[in-house]
This record gives sequence, structure tokens and C-alpha cells, in this order.
Amino acid sequence: MSSQDGFDLVVVANRLPVDITKDDDGKVSWKRSPGGLVTALEPVMQKADGAWVGWSGGPGLEVEPFDADDMRLVPVTLSADEIEKYYEGFSNDTLWPLYHDVISPPAYHRQWWDAYKRANQKFADAAAAQAAPGAIVWVHDYQLQLVPKMLREQRPDLRIGFFDHIPFPRSSCSSSSRGGAPSSTGCSAPTSSGSSAPATPRTSSVPCAG
Repeated sequence: MSSQDGFDLVVVANRLPVDITKDDDGKVSWKRSPGGLVTALEPVMQKADGAWVGWSGGPGLEVEPFDADDMRLVPVTLSADEIEKYYEGFSNDTLWPLYHDVISPPAYHRQWWDAYKRANQKFADAAAAQAAPGAIVWVHDYQLQLVPKMLREQRPDLRIGFFDHIPFPRSSCSSSSRGGAPSSTGCSAPTSSGSSAPATPRTSSVPCAG
């Protein structure tokens, strides 16, 4: 495996495992981000010499792929508008309460859903560009639930896994989502999929494995 041919293992997550800053002269610096996903995956990524695709961490922050801690890091640039609508809006105000079936009802706005689709396409495009032929691409969490299908359409050769770090909703909750929300359409194309919650009727009712 070499970066010229692509990477045999590509992780796709909302955030990179580092926090990136860019000074006025364009110099890029970074420091490791805290978090369970980083702690769990870093040794695997280092051993596999893999690539990690994730948001650069700031609005409009454009950074070329770079190497850090024996991993190839591939920043995805999101505008302030995309962050507001894709992440703060659809991900956190629509999907999060929907999936947890909380007392506060999820909010639905068409512009949030449109931004969610655009952002997911950016992540899918970046992953497709980094993956070697037949590579494993492991997509993480509800913010990126459309990525597996988008990847499958571009790269049918890939082995795609999806892991949701929150429980899948009950079928009665997912059927209430509007506008083609990903609880019913988004992750229909992974080779394998999973959720952090036990396989109970509450978490296994949404058809998300393909």
C-alpha cells in the first residue's frame, strides 16, 4: 500500500483525530484531540498505515492532506453555513432527538436536510479519492449516514462498514422522519453495519444493512 495507489483502510468520521489551526501566514499546526474514537482507532490506523477523513474543525478551513502520528489525515472543508445546517441543525436537532426518542421533538427543515446531503457528499468524495482498489472504508456515526450509499455509487469495489455510535430508533420513530431522512434511506449500501446499543427490538427495527 502507498498513498500513490490509495489506502487499504480509510476511516470516515465527522472530526479528524487532531485539532488543526492555521496562522495568518498559512502555517498549519495540530494537536491530538481527546475522545474515545481516537483512542480506540489510533493504534489500528497506525498499524494499517491508513487514512482518516474528517472535518478540518473550523468554518472554511482549507488544509491539504497531511501525515500525523503515523496516519494520513484528510481534512474536509465545511462552510459556516454547512456547519450550522448539517451539523448543528440536521445532525443534532433532527437526528439526535429522533434516534433517542427524547421528550423534545426533532425539528425538520428542508435546508438542513439539503446541507446534510451536501456535506455527506463531500466526505464520500474524499474517501473515494483516498481508498485503494478493494479497500475497507469504515464510516462512523449518524452525522455521515448517507456516506455508505454515496460511496457505493462511486466505488462498487470497496468494502464499506458503518457503525452508529447512538442507538437506531424504533420503527415508529424512523417512519415519522420526513424528507427522505437517512433513518430510512441513508445506509442501505454498507457491506456491514452496527450500532453501539444492544440488538433489541428498539435498535434493530431500522433496515440499515445491505
